[in-house]
Amino acid sequence: MFKFVGSFIDKALGRKRPLDTTDNADEKRNIVEKKPKLDEKIVHRIKVSNLPERDISLVKKYFKGLGFNRFNKGPTWSYALITLDNETQAADAVRRINQMTYKGQKLSAEYVPQTETDVRENSARKSKKKGKHMIPEEDDHRTPDEKLADQVTPLWRLPYQEQLVKKNRMSNKQLMILKRKIADIKDVRDFAQVSWAHESGALPCEVLDPIESPVKYGYRTKCEFTIGYNLDREPTVGFLLGLYRDGVTSVLDPSACVNVPDIAKKIVACMNDYVKKSDLPAYDRADKTGVWRTLMTKTQSTGDILILIQIRAADLTPERVQQEKEKLIKFWNEESGVNVTTLLFQVWDGLSNGFTDKAPIETLTGDGYIYEELLGNRFRLSASAFFQINTPATEILYAKCAEWCAIDPTKKTTLLDLCCGTGTIGITMAKSVDKVIGIEMVPEAIVDAKVNAELNNVNNVTYYAAKVEDKINVVTDAVNEEVIAVLDPPRNGVHASVIRAIREAEHISRVIYISCDSKQAIDNFAALCRPTSNKYKGMPFKPARAVTVDLFPHTDHCELMVEFVRVKEEEEEEEEEREVKEEVEITKVKEESA
Repeated sequence: MFKFVGSFIDKALGRKRPLDTTDNADEKRNIVEKKPKLDEKIVHRIKVSNLPERDISLVKKYFKGLGFNRFNKGPTWSYALITLDNETQAADAVRRINQMTYKGQKLSAEYVPQTETDVRENSARKSKKKGKHMIPEEDDHRTPDEKLADQVTPLWRLPYQEQLVKKNRMSNKQLMILKRKIADIKDVRDFAQVSWAHESGALPCEVLDPIESPVKYGYRTKCEFTIGYNLDREPTVGFLLGLYRDGVTSVLDPSACVNVPDIAKKIVACMNDYVKKSDLPAYDRADKTGVWRTLMTKTQSTGDILILIQIRAADLTPERVQQEKEKLIKFWNEESGVNVTTLLFQVWDGLSNGFTDKAPIETLTGDGYIYEELLGNRFRLSASAFFQINTPATEILYAKCAEWCAIDPTKKTTLLDLCCGTGTIGITMAKSVDKVIGIEMVPEAIVDAKVNAELNNVNNVTYYAAKVEDKINVVTDAVNEEVIAVLDPPRNGVHASVIRAIREAEHISRVIYISCDSKQAIDNFAALCRPTSNKYKGMPFKPARAVTVDLFPHTDHCELMVEFVRVKEEEEEEEEEREVKEEVEITKVKEESA
């Protein structure tokens, strides 16, 4: 039999203990005598090691075929946890599994009993970030709400002005990295192209004071919530308490999250009540079973509300799905107390989590759209189209962008709105330029952009639904007296071919780059600024000014806007003249000393 109490104490003290399967009557009596002293019910688990990190569904199917139905394995785990009813079953399972191999690997099993409290808190422990600043488990006295807040809004404990300083330092760090990257380039054929990177000072350009968000709390107009189970295995709508790839599947209510608006919290509470009363189960990410999967809310400053609900329908008949749609319509229209503008519905039976473009979205109520107002313009939004999630701060960002573009009314100017989304930047600046060209890879967003142009009586825009790199000819052919490109790409920046096309389009004099992750955008920055070569043709750009704009209070994220200006031929000539003068002076000094 197992040395139950000994291994349990060893586990509590953090020591691993090898499995001992000696069948000793005295030890068995000791276990029976000591068990009642444990205040809490024990969960009988075994840990199975030497499993592949991936192939969760195949591994699970394998063990279920052996009769182990309560099975848990995270996407990056090389082990799994199997729960049994009692110690005897656990001992038998260990004996069986220690004799097995899976995909050529000999399996190893050990008994790892836990109290119910340990099981409930396990997900919370895994949510803490790894690294030198990780809080030791024995010193972590945070409540689950605090742990979720630390995950979703990691700066929430800092005064806001300190948050702003921290973000500005992060942006400045990337600008300094850019300068070093260019300065470190060897064998530069034309030093004038990169001379700015060798000037004194750590920063490569003028850096303005950071701009704070006008709204500090409840600013997120779009939220995506998981529907699953909380630490007590109750159906819950909220955020995952950690990363799924780390094996965390517990969901916590978002009521303590300072960036989620009250109206979104109310919608979550309503959906939470609905799911708990439903005879259909919440989706279990570990087992890949259940029905209720995800909830999205878009709650705009206009008062418009979009709700999108995703379910897994693999175990439901079409009639049952239709019945649930009708119940949802009745609930949100008559019982929720929320004035929903449009209610949407998606069925997704795939393994990936979150809303997907691989399945259609059905409109249950309304027309599938909501509206937002920005800088005096009105914008129509669909469920999948990108739109900044902090409207007041976005107005400041785009107004500053327009200011930096410094449109000359005496010149015919073309504005390239690259990664244009629903057309916000181009439309807000359209009346100041001769022509706007917008490119966006999400087709639904381009549909919205065209509608938005009509809504605002803007007639000088042309939109393309494509990846920017697939419309390079549009960029290179955009000729006018002045051409300005505004890049507002996804977090990971744009394809290298986009940067090369901008460089090769000699008529583009300036680029305004708006980055929501300057660390990931640094390669784009560097590619814009590298000296001319076979790979990077055309005159390079150099940073002229930069500013941090905070659209995401209490988080690590912010927007960094950088103005890049084309290095001009006359600058090269001036640099050459300066170098010649220096050579002359050096020669004179040498002659005099001789």
